[in-house]
Amino acid sequence: MYQGNNPSAIKSREWIREALIRLLANQPYAKIAIKDVCLEADLSRQTFYQIYESKDEVMAYHFECLFLAFQQECADFKEISIREMTAQFFAFFYKEKSFVKILIDNKLAHYLETMFEQYLPRIDLFTKYNKKEANPDYTIAFISGALTQMLIHWFDKEFNLTIDEIAEETEEIIMARVIRQI
Repeated sequence: MYQGNNPSAIKSREWIREALIRLLANQPYAKIAIKDVCLEADLSRQTFYQIYESKDEVMAYHFECLFLAFQQECADFKEISIREMTAQFFAFFYKEKSFVKILIDNKLAHYLETMFEQYLPRIDLFTKYNKKEANPDYTIAFISGALTQMLIHWFDKEFNLTIDEIAEETEEIIMARVIRQI
């Protein structure tokens, strides 16, 4: 993906990302071709390939943008509790519910899990904990998978719990409520 600072390329990168997201609202991800994205963005295929290698890379960039916005909303994750983090997580993705629904419908929620796995280590809460862990990557993998699946389930249940209730439920599960009862 393009990493330079050319203003024209930066605008094109955004136009391509926005075009793919608009197309996703009306057609399955698997049926969207690069030429469709280029037509929607009003850019050439050459421009597309100067900036991205594939539409998967466009999706990865979109998730990077989402998680940077999520990180900013959480005040850079300094001194945040599990409850606060999960409440922020569910509130943020509730605001993005039309996009998350598209992901679920297109079986693309793995993007969410992958990006969360990349961003969890930046959270102060996990950084402190992981310093004590022999294999912190397993903790991160578990939590990112759990959060993603809780989000999907919450969407499938049509938001039957409030954000506070789903955050509390998630915190209790993470804190081993299930294991304590066995």
